Amino acid sequence: MDKFVIKNIIILSLILGMILGLLAPIPYVGTVMLICTLLLAAPCVMVYMIMDGKLDLTTTKDSIITGALTGFVANISFSIAYAVVMAIMAKFFGYTTNFFLTAMIVNSPIWLLGVFIIFIGVLCATTNSFSGFATYYIINFIRDMYEKQHPQKNEDDDFTLQK
Repeated sequence: MDKFVIKNIIILSLILGMILGLLAPIPYVGTVMLICTLLLAAPCVMVYMIMDGKLDLTTTKDSIITGALTGFVANISFSIAYAVVMAIMAKFFGYTTNFFLTAMIVNSPIWLLGVFIIFIGVLCATTNSFSGFATYYIINFIRDMYEKQHPQKNEDDDFTLQK
């Protein structure tokens, strides 16, 4: 992968994680957003980039690396956005959706939050590398099915009678 593709993956992952992190404080939606960050961030970014023509997955190694990078970066931006929103809501409005998590965000030292975010980031990288791997195989399966149903006629396939 070249630097342009990696930069696009990181930017899209940051945007996706930020959006999911800003939606996570909504009651009952936060769990869905966390599951999306844990499992679906890589497939979303990969499919978007493939459809946009910016990414071409040729090997399983590319799909695993793309998934891990997407998962880690999306988790970092998700965690930062969620922590900031929950700290603001707890300090100024006295509102919390998860008392334990909000108390940890507001009262614990920054280094401890950083360690926790990196730990969850590694977990996200692992699960998203697997989902990126599965996305690679699903995309290739769909391509193979399409090619079997729509065979392309090559110039070498023309059989002409020779006299």
